[in-house]
Amino acid sequence: MPRKSEKNFEKAITELEASIKRLEDGDVTLEESIAEYKKGMDLAAYCMEVLKKAEQEIYVYESSHYKKFEEEEK
Repeated sequence: MPRKSEKNFEKAITELEASIKRLEDGDVTLEESIAEYKKGMDLAAYCMEVLKKAEQEIYVYESSHYKKFEEEEK
């Protein structure tokens, strides 16, 4: 799986899309298809991890702001 220092989300998505296209085009051998599939699964897992962390960060940020709004309304 890609390490965070080596990849960013946008680059990982671009690579994932390229892997999908290569698989859909069907111009690869079985061995290449398996390698592309594994690479795609690793990239997808990385992207899901990044999205999950972003979602958690946004939730924490919004929660702290909602508390401030609620306190100001009282």
